[in-house]
Amino acid sequence: MKKLFAILTLALASGCGATVGDACTTSSDCGPGTCLNRSWSPGGYCTTGCNIDNDLCPSGTTCVRGAIDGDLAGCMRSCEKNSDCRTGYICQTERESLTPVCVGSDGL
Repeated sequence: MKKLFAILTLALASGCGATVGDACTTSSDCGPGTCLNRSWSPGGYCTTGCNIDNDLCPSGTTCVRGAIDGDLAGCMRSCEKNSDCRTGYICQTERESLTPVCVGSDGL
C-alpha cells in the first residue's frame, strides 16, 4: 500500500509545475524557467530562453526575439485567438515571429 501511495504521489507531482505563459511573481514559480515582470506581462510571465535559429521551445510555444530582454529570445505561449490566452492577455504576432503569441494588451 505504501509503495502504491509513493508511486501515485510521484506521478501527481511530476504533472505539476508552471508552463510557459503562466502567471508568476518570482522565477522560483516557473520551475527551471524565468519569471518576467515587464509592462507587457501583467501578473508575471513564465518563460525559458531559446535560440531564434532553432526554436527549441516546448510544444505549444514559440521562440520570440526580445521576449526576455533586448535581443535575448524567449519562449512564449502560442495562440490562435484571444480566448487561448489567460485573462489580461491578447493573441498577436510579435516581432519576427510568424506565429501569434499571448502578450499583455500593450504588446512587447
